[in-house]
Amino acid sequence: MRNRMIKLIKKLYSYEFIRYSIWWWLAALLDLFILWLCTDVLWIYYLISAIIAFIISFTFWYFFQKYITFRNTSKQHLKQWWLFLAFQLIWQWIYMLVLRLWVDIRWFYYMLVAIVWKGIAFIRNYLSNHFFNFKK
Repeated sequence: MRNRMIKLIKKLYSYEFIRYSIWWWLAALLDLFILWLCTDVLWIYYLISAIIAFIISFTFWYFFQKYITFRNTSKQHLKQWWLFLAFQLIWQWIYMLVLRLWVDIRWFYYMLVAIVWKGIAFIRNYLSNHFFNFKK
């Protein structure tokens, strides 16, 4: 267990983690931009906008995480895509609940909640992709 923790800490400071950080935050910015565009410019309800943003940014996330961040050359594209989608859908559902709770009930600005959630999701996504989706 201790060796796994030491290896994980080393990985967090590795080149892989730097690649992950760059591409993940670019995808998160794309997601936030689409959320803002749909909600504030196109006047779409913010929960519907969050779904639209997820659908558009999901493809970007998958391909950049698989091929650039984790440099995964596995030919199990469909299995990895479904696993990636399953993790993302579970967390998207939780995100939608958090968004609804903090925006409609607590009266927080939707973009503030979305940005905070992206920060939380940053490490969670790295761990799920590193240990499950694109493990070597």
